[in-house]
This record gives sequence, C-alpha cells and structure tokens, in this order.
Amino acid sequence: MAKGKKSGMRTFLRILLIILGFIVIGFLGAVVANYIIMPLITGKGSEVEIPNVVGLLLEDAIVLLDEQGFESVANEKRPDTLYEEGRVVEQKPRSGSMAKKGRLVQLVVSSGEESVRVPYLIRLTWEQATAIAERRGFEIASVDTVQNDTIPAGRIVAMKPDPEIRVKPGTKLHLYISAGPIDKNIPAPNLIDLPLAEAQKVLEADSLVLGEIIKMEVPGKGGIVVLQSPEAGVFVGAGDTVKVYVGQEP
Repeated sequence: MAKGKKSGMRTFLRILLIILGFIVIGFLGAVVANYIIMPLITGKGSEVEIPNVVGLLLEDAIVLLDEQGFESVANEKRPDTLYEEGRVVEQKPRSGSMAKKGRLVQLVVSSGEESVRVPYLIRLTWEQATAIAERRGFEIASVDTVQNDTIPAGRIVAMKPDPEIRVKPGTKLHLYISAGPIDKNIPAPNLIDLPLAEAQKVLEADSLVLGEIIKMEVPGKGGIVVLQSPEAGVFVGAGDTVKVYVGQEP
C-alpha cells in the first residue's frame, strides 16, 4: 500500500514538472519573439527622431527619409511664396517627433507662387478689353497709342505682360491702342460746339477736308457742330474727310 502511494506521487510530480516546463518555455519564447526576434525582422523595435525635410527638393527629402528608415508619400501640392515649386513645404509628422522606423511621413510639396492667366485682349476695342480685364481681376495701369498698319484704330495692338502667360495676382496691365496706319499721323481736331464755317477753317489748317454735313434738330445749336466722325484725337491722314453733324432749330 505504501509502495503504491509513493509511485503515484512520483507520477504526479513528473506531470507537474512537465507542465511547468511548457509554461516556462512558452513564456521565454514569447519574450524572445516580442523583444528580440520581431525587432530584428521588422526593424521597428525602437523609436528614432524624424528628420526635418521642409525646404528640400522632393527627391532629396525622399532619399533622406529612406536613409533614416522612414517611408514617405507626397500626396498634396499647394501654392507657396516661400519655397519654389518642387520643394517640401510641410511634413506630417513634424520634424523632431519620435517614431518607429517604417513610419509613413506625408509630404506637402510647393506648386510655386499662386498665378493667374493674362487674358487675350489683342484686336479688341478699348471697351471690350477693359470689361474683360475687370472681370478677370486685372487693373489697367497705363494706355499708350501707337500707329499700326494692320489693326484698325481704336483696337488693342499689344499688351504687357503678354497674353496667356501666368502672372502673380494683382499684376497690372499695360495696353497699346492702334492709332491706325503709319501715314495717318494727324489727330482729328475737336470740332464740337464750333460754328460750321469755323470748323471748316480748322480742318483746312490741318490739311483735312470737310466731308458730309448732316443736319440734326438740336434746340439752341443751330449752325453748331454737335457730332463728328472720326472723333477728336483719332489719327487721320492729310486730305482725309471729316463728317460733321450740325444742329438746326426744330
């Protein structure tokens, strides 16, 4: 009876030792796997400081992050006045942050300064050009008159900046308006409110000819020029005619 009890106790102790052995081995295996094997495999066992790549060209930023063990993606572009096109303007997470190697760093890249397209105003009249410029947010800074053989008088010959290029918002336009062909070098005199006979003398003094005379009923303006064509200031050539509209009492 004593021998049977001793034999059962020894069997129980052997089973208990085996169970404890499995527990210890399992615990040690988990420790080794989590703190030694996995970090070696993934390289993500320790945190390192994320480098500063703001201001770098995108290609250089990607190389630097890769050398430090980080992944990177450029998923956004935006205008920037400080950094030229193609340079990093922002990174997420920020530089100096601590992260495990393999962490994804998102990069925002400059698309250059914000710009707008200059409207095409060539050959338009002054009224058309100013209306379009204002709708596009441009201000006309100056207007010069130039003689031109191909574009009719009163229409836009050239402009600065050139049409269709991209410029900074707020850029002012400089327009050049055709005064007509080169041989049209006499500005039409202002005949408005002159008696017809005096208007004719003014025209002759400028080597111009009084053309068609059209009567208009205008109270108080009998015999007085009320309209003219071409208008005063438009360039004409020697011998050209000027049509006038003369008032007459109703």
